[in-house]
Formats: sequence, structure tokens, C-alpha cells
Amino acid sequence: MPMLHGCAFSGCSTFTLSTYCVEHELLVRAVKESERTHATEAALAADAPLAADAGLTAAAPEAAAS
Repeated sequence: MPMLHGCAFSGCSTFTLSTYCVEHELLVRAVKESERTHATEAALAADAPLAADAGLTAAAPEAAAS
């Protein structure tokens, strides 16, 4: 089993011990972190209207009691 192999990034001829060479490992990590951040932001944006509705629902019983 060879220790060094080519970087898995398309077109890269650098040999490495891991899946990607250092340059492309940093690039892949940055892309994954960006996707994770966008997914979190999208989830928060989707939940924002629900949180606003919950506030209105919580206020409704108090208004009815008055």
C-alpha cells in the first residue's frame, strides 16, 4: 500500500498522504464551512416567521382575558 498518492482535487498533480494536498484541503474545508453557514442562516431565516407567530400566539390569551 503506497503512502503517497495524488491529490483527489481534479487536475492537481501534488502527492500527499491524505486525500487532498494542503492547498486543496484548505479550499475544501472553506467550501464545506461556507455551505454549513448558509444552511444555518437558511434554517434561522425559515424559523424567524415561526418565532414571530409564537409571540403573537402567546400574547393572544392575555388580550382575551382583558
